[in-house]
Amino acid sequence: MKKYVGVKLIEAKPMTRGDYNNYRGWTIPKDEDPKDEGYLVKYSNDYESYREYDANALPQTALGMISRDYKERFKAEYEQLVIRYNGLNRMIENWDRGCLSFKPTCPRSTYDLQLKTMRDYIAVLEARAVMENVEL
Repeated sequence: MKKYVGVKLIEAKPMTRGDYNNYRGWTIPKDEDPKDEGYLVKYSNDYESYREYDANALPQTALGMISRDYKERFKAEYEQLVIRYNGLNRMIENWDRGCLSFKPTCPRSTYDLQLKTMRDYIAVLEARAVMENVEL
């Protein structure tokens, strides 16, 4: 059976596991690390959950980029862009909180412009997906 990467349009906010448990009013279980990085994820039906940061997410889209099917390549392009956007956005939010492990060499305005450009690119791909009947 052929494997595919599924994508849903979600809202996500970088958040540690500990912050997520506080947000939900829960006590963090002893077997969970409150420092784990991840996201508060909100789906279109308003369901919310926590997802750990997955460093392997980008490599998992590589097969889609070499597919003979343009729709699979399109989906992989979109998925990679969203992963990169979320990574840069997470870095900016950590910068704002003073939690970066390095000092950025570019001015903040450069990163803001990059985020805006990436958001615009995501919007163009989403519009094309509707016009070309590509399910993201």
